[in-house]
Amino acid sequence: MTNENNGWNIGRAGRTWTGPEGLEKLNRLPGCLEMVRGKLCLDEAQRLTLLAGLLENVGIDDVVKLGKLEDWQQAVAARGDADADERELSDSVSGDVPERYWNCRVIEFESEEETWYAIHEVHYAHGMPVAHTVEPATPGWSSIDDPGGALRQLARFREALRKPFLKASDFEGAATKAELLDKLGRMVEEAGGNRDVATLSAWLNAWLSEPLPELNGATPSQLLHSEDGRRQVESLLERMRGGLCA
Repeated sequence: MTNENNGWNIGRAGRTWTGPEGLEKLNRLPGCLEMVRGKLCLDEAQRLTLLAGLLENVGIDDVVKLGKLEDWQQAVAARGDADADERELSDSVSGDVPERYWNCRVIEFESEEETWYAIHEVHYAHGMPVAHTVEPATPGWSSIDDPGGALRQLARFREALRKPFLKASDFEGAATKAELLDKLGRMVEEAGGNRDVATLSAWLNAWLSEPLPELNGATPSQLLHSEDGRRQVESLLERMRGGLCA
């Protein structure tokens, strides 16, 4: 349940219900409070309905005074992560994401002495990160940018911090994997299926890591380091046409 649906108007300030609206919302609330297996109300739907009504009456500003501030901050950050992931997945499935584009991501680097993190500009191909800039991204903007340029750059950094961190090893053979993902998507579409990037990417990653009898027990990913090996993997993938999930 969110504050944009189910008829609830939850904002920072509390609202007073009057007239027909008040009666309608009162009738939606559970008729009486019961304790079931240690929780109020009969089920989760009733609990959320009761909570939504209280939130609309009280307002978010007063609600966040309850509990620890850091818990609220972590909860808000977690929702931001979930919303960002949902938007990215939705864009990938709907085809709104361009074939190639740049975005900011946090990358984890390791050495024998330490592990460090930096925000880099990352190049995507067919929905997969395939390369990154050598130097970290900087919070700078040029004189031709409008006054909002700095805020947009900071927003990109905040978005990068919300997403799962990438590892430097994620970029090994990434360009080849992206091409295979595109080939796999075209094969599924030609077979009458939908190009669900998230599902196909998960399937491809699992397949690339699986030892195959056709490769004498080697995994497809082990062959991607040479041109002949890549052709062999592409040929094997092509022979699976028709047996792929739609």
